[in-house]
Amino acid sequence: MNVFGERQHPEKFFPKVINAALQGEKIFIHSNPERTKAGSRFYVHARNVCAAMLYLIAQHEKGVKIIGDKFNIVGEREMDNLSLAQFIAKVVGKELKYELVDFHSSRPGHDLRYALDGTKLKDMGFAYPKTFEQSLEKTVQWYITHPEWLLADFSKAQFQKEAHAFDEGAKQMLKKA
Repeated sequence: MNVFGERQHPEKFFPKVINAALQGEKIFIHSNPERTKAGSRFYVHARNVCAAMLYLIAQHEKGVKIIGDKFNIVGEREMDNLSLAQFIAKVVGKELKYELVDFHSSRPGHDLRYALDGTKLKDMGFAYPKTFEQSLEKTVQWYITHPEWLLADFSKAQFQKEAHAFDEGAKQMLKKA
């Protein structure tokens, strides 16, 4: 599972791809050593992770035994990083410039693929409130309207201001739950 969403640090893959697409710059995509297959992940939006956690809490409150059990919160489907970058570029409305790079030489110890089984949560009846595509489009649009979050040197004060506003919004959302 890899979590993505608004306000993610600019060093992370999603903001890097969004920024590269907007600027017309090349993005490096981790691949196998032969550079024929991009790495893949089960990406999930942070709000969908929260929705899954709230669902589990609600199930516990209904008497469903979840304490001591393990639940994998994963994305709806596995997506390779090149397809993801191409989707982001499409949302941005730009052509993707990319290069596949051997993940071992560019980032030793890195895994080409991360995958967990999320069927237990799904079998309980949980479904994400937003699809991956909806979440991704919303995230990309947010970064387009908040370009300061794509800068590696964005000010700490700006980050703290935005994070505080987000925290206040989250508190209001929890009061409604």
